[in-house]
Amino acid sequence: MEKRTVVIVGATGSIGLQTLDVLSKLTFFKLIGITYHSNEELAMRIAKEYKIENIVCTMNGLQKLFELFERLRPDITVVCVPGFVSLPITLKAIECCKRVLLASKEALVCGGWLVRSWVRKFNVELLPVDSEHNALFQIIEKDVEKVLITSSGGALRDWKLEDLEKATVKDVLNHPVWKMGKRITVDSATMVNKAFEVLEACELFSLQSDQVEVLIHRQGIVHAAVFLKDGTVKMHVGYPDMRIPIAFALTYPHRYYSNPTWPDLISTPLSFGPVDQRRYPCFHIVYEISKDYAKRTAYNAADEVAVNAFLNGRIKFTDICKVIIKVVEKTTGTCRDLKDLEEIDQRSRILAEEVIKCL
Repeated sequence: MEKRTVVIVGATGSIGLQTLDVLSKLTFFKLIGITYHSNEELAMRIAKEYKIENIVCTMNGLQKLFELFERLRPDITVVCVPGFVSLPITLKAIECCKRVLLASKEALVCGGWLVRSWVRKFNVELLPVDSEHNALFQIIEKDVEKVLITSSGGALRDWKLEDLEKATVKDVLNHPVWKMGKRITVDSATMVNKAFEVLEACELFSLQSDQVEVLIHRQGIVHAAVFLKDGTVKMHVGYPDMRIPIAFALTYPHRYYSNPTWPDLISTPLSFGPVDQRRYPCFHIVYEISKDYAKRTAYNAADEVAVNAFLNGRIKFTDICKVIIKVVEKTTGTCRDLKDLEEIDQRSRILAEEVIKCL
């Protein structure tokens, strides 16, 4: 089998490192390029171990990355960088690659219609890496009435509501199921990440937001389900291990990755519960803004700013949702292209900082 070439955008992050682990176990891929943002030491170690000559730092902009795409034209690009910046990266990857593995939620949250139009224009495969959407990709079919994506509820799911404002960064980063980067772990505690995933599901599978249900699932082994018109429910069940969806997206439509461990269904009872609006006030507003790309972009920008402020000790955990809601309320605009989205993103960040100063 001819080796397929791979570039990882964000190789030093959690998903990037797990992608490297998967690639080390699959012999028919050749890693030809990586990017990093600030962790140069780790990037150099990766480059040495995998004998990679093409290394790009994105701290000072995306031009060198875009030149890398143009020059290498890889078979597969894995986009696993957080934030709005993932949108222009994803669009350029679609122009230059045959298959794009998308782990970055924000590209679809902010510019879903642009991503979909680029995929059609360049006839490229776009495969989701998120565990929930990868699960849906594996089980969805034409006659679906609605889908379910599950949530752990985050690190503070059992805290008393009155104690949430006292939560420290250490408390919030102590996720009960997954090991992830800092921002997404905070987003799990607010369930902003699950709001993003509702929008992702709409974009990836041509659904309306009211067709995407979210339930709290503490065991973390049911990743998604589809409800079919004949009364059938299909569930995707497996251990919470991101290497599995990464491997499936890399090797689709085959399953070459071997990991023969399965949940013990006898000793693992499955439970599901509703999302408490009092505990997760930011989650429910996503259904109100699902068709408004300006507010979706503002939602993401405000979250980026607020989470960073929380991680740096500038605001309380409960202030994150206050910032997001206020910024979304004040944001209006028409989104016609990437430039419009970039302008809304920048305005929303400025507004978020203003809101933080007034808290």
